[in-house]
Amino acid sequence: MILHTVTRFLFLATIILMMSGSWLLAAEQHTHVAGHSEHLEALDKLIISAPLGQSVTNTALPVSILTGDNLRQKIAATLGETLANEPGITNQSFGPGVGQPVIRGQSGSRVSVMQNGLGSLDVSALSPDHANSTDAFFAQRIEILRGPSSLLYGSSAIGGVVNIIDNRIPVLDMDSTVSGAVEQRYNTVNEGKTTAFKVDANHSFLAVHLDGVFNENIALQIPDYAIDPSQAGEAYNSQNRLANTQMRKQLGSAGFSINGDSGYLGFSINHQTNNYGVPPEDAGESVRIDSKQSRYDLKAELSEPVTGIENILMRLAYNDYQHVELENNDPGTTYNHEGFEGRLEIAQSAWWLFDHGVLGLQTRNSEFSALGEEAIVPKSTIDSIGFFTVQDLHSSFGTYEFGLRVEHQSINPDNQVTTHHTPVSGSVSGLWDLAEPLSLSLSFSHSQRAPDIQELFIKGSHPATQSYDIGSRVLTEETSRNIELGLHFETDGFKADLNLYHNWILDYVAHIHSNQYYDLVSEAISQGCGSGSCHKVYNVEQHDAQFQGYELQLMMPLLEVGVHHVDAEFFSDYVRGQFYDHGDIPRLPPLRYGFQLTWHHPDLMANIRLTRAERQERPGNHEPQTDGYWLLNSGTTMTLVEDAQSRLVFYANAKNLLNQTIRQSVSYLRNIAPQQGRGFEFGVRAEF
Repeated sequence: MILHTVTRFLFLATIILMMSGSWLLAAEQHTHVAGHSEHLEALDKLIISAPLGQSVTNTALPVSILTGDNLRQKIAATLGETLANEPGITNQSFGPGVGQPVIRGQSGSRVSVMQNGLGSLDVSALSPDHANSTDAFFAQRIEILRGPSSLLYGSSAIGGVVNIIDNRIPVLDMDSTVSGAVEQRYNTVNEGKTTAFKVDANHSFLAVHLDGVFNENIALQIPDYAIDPSQAGEAYNSQNRLANTQMRKQLGSAGFSINGDSGYLGFSINHQTNNYGVPPEDAGESVRIDSKQSRYDLKAELSEPVTGIENILMRLAYNDYQHVELENNDPGTTYNHEGFEGRLEIAQSAWWLFDHGVLGLQTRNSEFSALGEEAIVPKSTIDSIGFFTVQDLHSSFGTYEFGLRVEHQSINPDNQVTTHHTPVSGSVSGLWDLAEPLSLSLSFSHSQRAPDIQELFIKGSHPATQSYDIGSRVLTEETSRNIELGLHFETDGFKADLNLYHNWILDYVAHIHSNQYYDLVSEAISQGCGSGSCHKVYNVEQHDAQFQGYELQLMMPLLEVGVHHVDAEFFSDYVRGQFYDHGDIPRLPPLRYGFQLTWHHPDLMANIRLTRAERQERPGNHEPQTDGYWLLNSGTTMTLVEDAQSRLVFYANAKNLLNQTIRQSVSYLRNIAPQQGRGFEFGVRAEF
């Protein structure tokens, strides 16, 4: 593995160094190009996660983009909580320290979470109690691509992509010599304190970036009992506070770029530590996770190097991740994940039938290990390489896009046989303007996903999840065939979006509760729990499955008086998933619907949002149902001071104003860890 890693790293580094020669020479002659700021403003409307650079209104991809004050107000302690109100997305919480996004019922290794186009290279997909190391606090924008995006970012993106785009590697901005922000937040629900800063500096051909975030909180406040009283029995049950959910997180980044007329070359380093607790099911158990990560990123872009090539974009990341699971404050299992990921995109100009296209190469090489008495996954080297292309054409009859990706993955575990998988994916989509305000999109895709290391090789008891997991070494690729229809209508302030989808998945990999229990005293699996101290047994199995669902958003103006105007938004989403021969797919979100009213003023924005989630009556075999709930939230953003060089903004958010006990059906801990109770968050942000 090390030889392969070094070889591929040298290959990528050689390309970058060959490019950098022209950039460094060009940097000496660098001059500001008029209209640069206008170009950046235009880019804000593009989907950066899509290599062809489509705008939101000119793509068949179902996409959401968070940016500006809208993003700042939604930023939360975890990524899943930040995105919980986006169409088709639910937060799979594992206590307040962990929140993974669930997209259309898909989670874990099926959702690719990226930082500036590259994966996180942590162990968040290994288990739902592992937090994602990708932090969004200083994101400039977050892009969510719903549905299969495996053509763009690998077979792990079969459910969707969340791409966090920040300025760790800065791009030269000659309109500003020094800029930055300082922010302070406080949350009443857990006495959470967040302090953050960032600084960007530009001079001649050099751009520099620094940032830092510190977050600390006590145990989370909840409306009533932690464990569902109907499930508690004689078990330990905390009230009003969710035990063992204190958290302390800190991170910092530094980066720079050298810019020339033909492109730029940049580098950044990020380091973070995170210590958080997992809600206990037993008073005698306490599991905390103490993690640290160092990440190094290299990015380079070259514009119009030769005729027929619009630009070449190269990204390379090295990540060193480790976390220790502390059981009653004693070190238990230690997880390590060290590896490289590289991505090369070559954007072509018009050729043959196509108006535009991208050719790409993506490679990942990593080494994973779990050390300790409860190391339930073997030490392994993981290698993958993928080739992809996306091409589009425009005609009077519509816009069409075609894509193809071929990927190869090998996992070599210690003292076991190496596994090989070669997923192949393809897609075709069309976008038609039926009338001036109405457009229709239709897409077909065939996507394959290679099984992950934990699905193949996991075996053993895991205290944090209260489970005994058994993987399967004979898993084959998942094969998903998808059809999606989208309707977009926009005129005079009224906007409507409807996405309908149906996915047929052959050999769908799922963790199925076997209705058996692992006795921690006798260390045996049986139909019952004789000692009273047991973990549920989950088997990794493959069954053919299907998913169907929709996402709906309606936005319309209600009232306008001078500079004041009030808008209304109505929303709903739903996903239904079932095996052909094994009942309902477990841990899917229920039907959701609701509305939001937003009042806009040049210096003030305020909203109130009411969401209804119905009872999940199809929880999966041997899984408990979850009750429906009403969730009432509110938010305010007020600009206190603003001039050409600075801005002072005040934020206030209220969550769960009805103080309802909310148990998310997508959470493994739904019976022992409800969502937060009524809470208020206040923040001040100074920009300069």
